[in-house]
Amino acid sequence: MIINNITILKTYLLLFLSIIILGQCAIKQVSTKDEKKLAINDTIKEIKKEASEFYVESSIRYNNHVYNENIHSIFIHKTGTEISEPFIILNSNEQLILRFDELNAEFNSYQYQLIHCDANWEPSQINEMDYIEGFNDNYFENMEKSFNTQQPYVHYWAVFPNENTQLLISGNYIVKVYQENDIDYPIFTQKFYVAEQLLIPEINIKYPSDVEQKYYRQEIDFNFIYNPQKIINPYSNIRLFLEQNHRTDNQKINLEPNFIRDNKLVYNYDEENVFDGGHEFRHVDLSTFQSNTDRVASTKLTDKGYKVMVMPDEKRTYKRYLEKRDINGKFLIKTIDGNDWNTEGDYAKVLFTLPYREILDQGDIYIFGQLSNWKIDPKFQLKYNAATAVYQKEVYLKQGYYNYLYLYVNDTTQQADVRLIEGSHFDTENEYIFKVYYKDPGDFYDRLLLYHVANSRKSF
Repeated sequence: MIINNITILKTYLLLFLSIIILGQCAIKQVSTKDEKKLAINDTIKEIKKEASEFYVESSIRYNNHVYNENIHSIFIHKTGTEISEPFIILNSNEQLILRFDELNAEFNSYQYQLIHCDANWEPSQINEMDYIEGFNDNYFENMEKSFNTQQPYVHYWAVFPNENTQLLISGNYIVKVYQENDIDYPIFTQKFYVAEQLLIPEINIKYPSDVEQKYYRQEIDFNFIYNPQKIINPYSNIRLFLEQNHRTDNQKINLEPNFIRDNKLVYNYDEENVFDGGHEFRHVDLSTFQSNTDRVASTKLTDKGYKVMVMPDEKRTYKRYLEKRDINGKFLIKTIDGNDWNTEGDYAKVLFTLPYREILDQGDIYIFGQLSNWKIDPKFQLKYNAATAVYQKEVYLKQGYYNYLYLYVNDTTQQADVRLIEGSHFDTENEYIFKVYYKDPGDFYDRLLLYHVANSRKSF
């Protein structure tokens, strides 16, 4: 397998060099050299992209990633609460449930492994026995075929920690799912967290100090009350990660406390802790394919399954803010066409449309939310249709209720911007996720002292 990968990569490089040489010869012989250069550059970019993607896909990623195109609807949450964060408290009775579908009519034998990671999502340099008590090669014992659906699939689920596997320490974890005895080739990986909850947070979300941005951004000031007997030298041993709505592209990292007062870590910045307010998440209701639900323009059954067209979305850059209830980017699997949402929910090709007068040639637009696994994913990149002047993307989704946003990613800066399509308002309800890690010189791993979600609306 390694020999094949290297051979293919070498072939890409030879082809890349050949195109450069041929391109240079062609430029000397033709008068339209600018057009030739443009065509060659586009070809080179495509080859680089394919070579890069081939190389990356052959390695394991320690984040949310799907390696098998037949795997859909990955869902991890606390038992009993579907809209919950993927974290549990250390040494508690809390459990997580992991669900997924495989678009296949036959059962497969799948296993899962839990991997402890550091604060940067690299495997921790500790022995498996240091963080796992019991077995770490458990099977998915729960599986059931879909019933009365156009798309056949098998639904799998597992609950952990359980009687076979207990987690001994806090921190970042990856659950790696793979086919029986094929541990080096996962079908997907998913993040979750185990927290100690040793800090008491005090959160204040307010207008930013920059008065010109007062109505567009949100400033997050916060303190953490701690026990000095359990935490040594917090200035150097504590690391903070702050996310808005699970976005990692604009997260704030390594913020240090301004000062310590009365066993309280005080964080009070003017710019480093400020986020664009953005806008409330958009939504679409796919709970039934028998009629058009909220924001569905049309639904039809073809010989290849269901096709759903979502009503065209509006560009909201300069729209006035309107308060609308959302579920903060998450999704819920549900159907009113059956009783068991997990096995009677069907799938459809869902077409999202965003009218836009001209193509954005300096970047791309992506659908973002839990439906994209909280990532800016090429599988959710919209393509421009010049004939109809719209951006569009077709996504294969299971019946349910979905939240999403449009993010614009600039090619040069590689930064995601919510303002261009969605606009930005101070009044927007956002979730801010605080993850506080601790590692003193005597530790060999990053402990997760706190996992906390603050809602901006509760601070207004």
